[in-house]
Amino acid sequence: MEFLYLSPEFPPNFANFILQLEKQGANVWALGEADFYEMPVTLRKAIRYYVRTDLTSTEAVEKALEEILSAKTAMGTPDRFDVVESHNEIWLGLEAHLNKILDIPGIRPTELDRLKKKSAMKRQFAACSLPLARGERMSDRNHGLKLAQEIGFPLILKPDEGVGAGSIHKVSDQAMLEDLLPRLEGDYFMEAFVDAPIVSYDGLVDRDGKLLFENSLTYGDGVLDYVHGKDTFFYVERHIPEPLRDIGLQLVETFEIYRKFFHFEFFWMEGSYMPIEINCRPPGGAILDMMNYSVDDDLYAAYAHMIMDREETTVTSEKKHYCAYVGRRDRDYVFSHDQLLQRLGNALVEFGENPEVFRAAMSRYRYIIRSVSREQLLKLANDIQLTDHNTH
Repeated sequence: MEFLYLSPEFPPNFANFILQLEKQGANVWALGEADFYEMPVTLRKAIRYYVRTDLTSTEAVEKALEEILSAKTAMGTPDRFDVVESHNEIWLGLEAHLNKILDIPGIRPTELDRLKKKSAMKRQFAACSLPLARGERMSDRNHGLKLAQEIGFPLILKPDEGVGAGSIHKVSDQAMLEDLLPRLEGDYFMEAFVDAPIVSYDGLVDRDGKLLFENSLTYGDGVLDYVHGKDTFFYVERHIPEPLRDIGLQLVETFEIYRKFFHFEFFWMEGSYMPIEINCRPPGGAILDMMNYSVDDDLYAAYAHMIMDREETTVTSEKKHYCAYVGRRDRDYVFSHDQLLQRLGNALVEFGENPEVFRAAMSRYRYIIRSVSREQLLKLANDIQLTDHNTH
């Protein structure tokens, strides 16, 4: 197995994919933007050859690819790649380009619109007869003003293609919209604001689209609230409602997702699920690790087994624990970190400081906790984020 990994250094926990692939006998080659010698030693040892390059430049990437192919020849390894992957939505277009020029199975550039653009996703959702928030891609400023009158306020403006919440805007009135429109860059999608809980349906499928693992998250708030300063909170559910599973599996088939993780987000509307967007990647940040904690299993290893066509590719989806991500920022809390260590006990499975790029959406510090009881999990999460000194 000749595996080409894009951006092996980020996010840091995704290095586990490379470690498991190498453990299963794959030759892992990599292109990235980081200094090789700033990567962990274990990761460096698992990569056969690495070229540092500008991943945003097709010309630079193709030149780096030539260097890796020359190195493969010099090392006596096959002059081909079987899989290109990054597990990162930012590089999905690059992955598709490399699949095409290397003529290997995987997503092609012609498929990118429906996998990355909100407007194209919306058309796919409509074709599945799923409930939708009113929305449309703006063609220009005048179209945006007209569309806003049809949709009504408040509304949401977000890039038609893009990741992260930094460019998402909640617009409360006409004056705010008129002030914002001239400052927007690129294509934007306008959508009715929906005040409803957000849940996810996530999983891993094999080369034939067969489901190997499934998961669901419940979010305490929307990511826009987190970017604007609320403490981050979401958790892995122990049980997945059948209607959510049915819609999730329908979308896996509709979007023709194979040999990949996926992450779908929905509004929960009084028992029905309204799709927000789909992503052909694992959920971000520490969520893969949370899923591992919830089942006491290893999704990194399961992915490597699947890629290597191992017959023993199994990972349980039966959750033993609810598992929560609880973020804290640079503010005063009722309980100090040392006090929390005592209160949380064995429920705390991970604590750490997030990379700078994650802090707006994920808070500065992360506490990952688990419990067999949802009630206990929510109580512990409240203790972590408690800021009212008159409440205990």
